[in-house]
Amino acid sequence: MKERTIIINKAPFTYLDEVGDPYVFNVSTQQELIELLKLSTKLLDICGICYCLTYGTLLGAVREGSIIKGDADVDIIVTDEDRLFSSLPFFSEHGLFINRIFTSELYSFHTDGRKGHVDMYIMKPINKRLYKNWCVSISGHYTPKRFFMGIDKDHYQIDGIFYPCPQNPENLLSWYYGKSWRIPQSKQAKSGVFPQRLVKFPSKTWGRIKRKIQRMRAGM
Repeated sequence: MKERTIIINKAPFTYLDEVGDPYVFNVSTQQELIELLKLSTKLLDICGICYCLTYGTLLGAVREGSIIKGDADVDIIVTDEDRLFSSLPFFSEHGLFINRIFTSELYSFHTDGRKGHVDMYIMKPINKRLYKNWCVSISGHYTPKRFFMGIDKDHYQIDGIFYPCPQNPENLLSWYYGKSWRIPQSKQAKSGVFPQRLVKFPSKTWGRIKRKIQRMRAGM
């Protein structure tokens, strides 16, 4: 943990930088994470930052209408990194403290009691020609753009509050966790699926493109 000072809106802002340190958080209850989600989204709304639920928090909203039991964090996608960065002092003033910044990828926050943490993943366009028309980058990972063509604000809820979610999130959850996402599994069982999908995605898609080119050539 290192005290770091950065410049935001032409003023110094000091925070405790924990990049490289192990995550140390107290055991969180479902209700504590629900309150953490409420605080995070309230501040995002006040600052006019567009967001939606993702990963385990999206899974809980769609499958159970709540935070998943045993989860340790809140997962949110944010589309405007510049506005998020400029809002860090405001977040801190209202009890949500930044502790990890990975530029263009991820901002992590915790509350004073360190009851879990909030990961805000940055969604941004991709410049590589092969992917830019049909993929977005989420925390540096390429994900099909079709999953985020629209946001549903009035369908999925946690603890009686509706939160923005990608439209048709079932397809995105299948992408993240496999077709068995509706069946509760151990944390270990779920954690390995998403990285495997990311590894297979480029090669699988490139294989489809090559086969399509071959069929086109055969028809000439």
